[in-house]
Amino acid sequence: MNLADIGLLLMALAVLAAAGFDLWRFEIPDTLTILIIAGAMLFGLGTPAFDWARHAAAGGICFAFGLLAFTRGWLGGGDVKIMTGCACWATLGTLVEQAVLIALAGGVLALVLFLLRRSLALAGVTGDNAPRLIRVGADLPYAVGIAGGMAVWAMRHLPLF
Repeated sequence: MNLADIGLLLMALAVLAAAGFDLWRFEIPDTLTILIIAGAMLFGLGTPAFDWARHAAAGGICFAFGLLAFTRGWLGGGDVKIMTGCACWATLGTLVEQAVLIALAGGVLALVLFLLRRSLALAGVTGDNAPRLIRVGADLPYAVGIAGGMAVWAMRHLPLF
């Protein structure tokens, strides 16, 4: 296993862990963002043609847009950090595709949770007797969408197999 493979594994585990934490606690530890970025750095060290400047620029652009989204209440702080870490894996040429895939996966997640929450509300499962994830009006664990979008993006752009 070389540095690039270790970086890929580290990123995959950290993104999955972020999704798990977001589902479980609606909170994402900062450590996971650091691990995603560290994975990108290890991948870069193990990949001769890695364009450090374009990857860093993608992360910076994502953070700038994420900060705007956070200040407007569109995304949580943990979501912005995880997306910024994931953007460090993209380049300026693939960042838009990554963002679109994450947005699409987040939209599917929102639709599924909306339908589930409404169905359970109609069945009388509401309020404190319902798990937090399925309560009407509960937050959206967007790291799950980030993980889904990132998985599709990674299959298209990273040497996974």
